[in-house]
Amino acid sequence: MLEHPLARLGWRADLQTDLDALGDPGLVPARVAAVDRGSVVVDTGGRSWSAPLAGRLRRTAATPATGDFVAVLPDGPVRAVLPRRGVIARRGDGGRPEVLAANVDLALLATSLNRDLNPRRLARFLAITTRGGVEAVVLLTKADLDADASRVRAELEAGLHGPPVLAVSVHAGTGLDAVRALLAPRRTAVLLGTSGVGKSTLLNALLGAERQPTRPIRAGDDRGRHTTVRRELVALPGGALLVDTPGLRLVAPLEDTDAPVPLLDGAQLKRERRARAREFHRQHYRDMRARRRDREARDRRQD
Repeated sequence: MLEHPLARLGWRADLQTDLDALGDPGLVPARVAAVDRGSVVVDTGGRSWSAPLAGRLRRTAATPATGDFVAVLPDGPVRAVLPRRGVIARRGDGGRPEVLAANVDLALLATSLNRDLNPRRLARFLAITTRGGVEAVVLLTKADLDADASRVRAELEAGLHGPPVLAVSVHAGTGLDAVRALLAPRRTAVLLGTSGVGKSTLLNALLGAERQPTRPIRAGDDRGRHTTVRRELVALPGGALLVDTPGLRLVAPLEDTDAPVPLLDGAQLKRERRARAREFHRQHYRDMRARRRDREARDRRQD
């Protein structure tokens, strides 16, 4: 059996049913690799292009996010977002959810072992991953800055009451094998953290190439500097996928009273299928009535 073209990009077989339910045989599935203003970069597993959003899609709450699986016309626009799972979303203006990444299996929460280390902010990151049903691992980056990194790691792990904490130093080569072990082929991870914690440096180390620009920490306040400018899905050498993200200054988890994250679940697709079925039957009855009128008209002329 031939492998699905999107298999290496994490395609789930159950999404084919959702694609077929859209009722347009001209549509093909793709995954969103990056989001630009008014368009997205999509990858079908064989080729990629910058795809505009169809007008109807622009008016819905579920506009594509990095990591989404979408239905597109070949070389054309995105017509629909397929059902999501593993959604990383934060609280935006007015309590509206801002989806940062979709179809995520693992969240790597990066915080550096310097002044950036803030357990309360990490707890807010964890609230975001928990709400999205995403497994989380905390990466204590720049571990070479503290000779007692093992103690800090153990204390942080005990204080967070749940997710494992890995001490990582790209400079010293510490912890990289443990991070790679988390990144299984076709599994999607997202790298989250504030600006300057070493996310781009870590990504470059995982890629084995200087793909993302990096800048040294500032001498005045021991903080790193912002380099990543958009959320982007990157394929790693081992076959895993990683969503690289810009630094997040505001980490606001969604609350129960906020608007729900649009997941495009099965119930919505069933409503769409029922609407198409009703329209099909209406058209069928209209055609029957038209044929009956034509027959009656012929009968009257013959009389």
